[in-house]
Amino acid sequence: MWRSKLRSLVVILSVMMGLYGGLLIVSLSVALNDQRMNTAINTYLANIQIHDVKFSKEYSINHTITDLASLEELLSKDIRVKAYSKRVVINGMLSNATGSYGVQVLGIDPESEVKVTDVYSKIIEGDYFKSEKSNTIVVGKKLADKLSLKLRSKLVVTFQDVNGDLSSLLFRVEGIFRSGNSMFDDSNVFVKNESIFSNLISFDGYHEMPVKSINLESTDPIKEDLQKLSDKNKVEGWDDIAIELAYSNEMMSAFLYIFMLIVLSGLSFGIINTMLMAILERKKELGMLMSIGMTKKNIFLMICFETVFLSLVAIPFGLLISYLTVQYYGVEGIDLSVVEAGLENFGIGTILYLKLPNEYYLNISLMVIFITMISSIFPAIRALKIKPVEATKTI
Repeated sequence: MWRSKLRSLVVILSVMMGLYGGLLIVSLSVALNDQRMNTAINTYLANIQIHDVKFSKEYSINHTITDLASLEELLSKDIRVKAYSKRVVINGMLSNATGSYGVQVLGIDPESEVKVTDVYSKIIEGDYFKSEKSNTIVVGKKLADKLSLKLRSKLVVTFQDVNGDLSSLLFRVEGIFRSGNSMFDDSNVFVKNESIFSNLISFDGYHEMPVKSINLESTDPIKEDLQKLSDKNKVEGWDDIAIELAYSNEMMSAFLYIFMLIVLSGLSFGIINTMLMAILERKKELGMLMSIGMTKKNIFLMICFETVFLSLVAIPFGLLISYLTVQYYGVEGIDLSVVEAGLENFGIGTILYLKLPNEYYLNISLMVIFITMISSIFPAIRALKIKPVEATKTI
């Protein structure tokens, strides 16, 4: 291995940097996907949502949650449930002197909502329902820019009431938030439940119950228990509501391994080229070994083992610098504010914290060894074609 130190170091550095670069991009992809998922869950989805069966199809104000008392009793006693809230959901038209825009109005109880979602922590102007007045509204930054909204700006929300008649409510902007998801900020506003109930005397139900579980693993068991209470309600996990997020989460692992396979396949050509050069340099030596009785099998294995040993030297160093980099930027984060607008379109924040599950270190290391073994076959076969008589006469 160390007959030509420079050549061996080139192979080691190639494998090490290929492994480091690949793991870094894998870590970046995992972090982006997880941050997008966490932003959605923590900002507006929660882990579980409960609706009336017909509400998801028609979004009618009349389709409220059935047997609310039983649901609240179960949720309050379940140790797997971290918190829950109740929302009134109305599709309406938001308008002011600048123009009109279709939005989803989320009527909330601020005290319980802060335990389920984190919009309150993303207020960039004003407050999150600290005013004693009931007719206040919190809007997203993107929507505020479109309608030229500022703090204390007046807004009118128009929607169909329980009788099918058009109703209008007047609000003043109390706060402006930026959730990290521009699509959500563009189409959702928050108001107090009491401001809706006080103006719609004949209405007293809730359309949506977001539930926050203690961890993602508890989501499905809680969902199953809640669904048993009533067939008139529909209980959905975050992955049922945001199907594209769930799909990308499932496909991420396969995509990353395919990506690493492509990266390492490119690396293999460098290994093959270096090992072919090594064989040409040692052609006379290999010929002499064959002349004194070394079998082709042993020649073949010698070349293969030499290549694999080089990768085994490189892998620990590649893993070490990858681990240290991921750990450092997992705490400090990477500032991506220069592409803030583009990231918000995908629901991703400007500070990215790297993360990489431990299984990727092991699995990708095995992939490197496998690719190295495959890369050693062609040089080894080339060595077997050396004719001992001719090789011993070479300079």
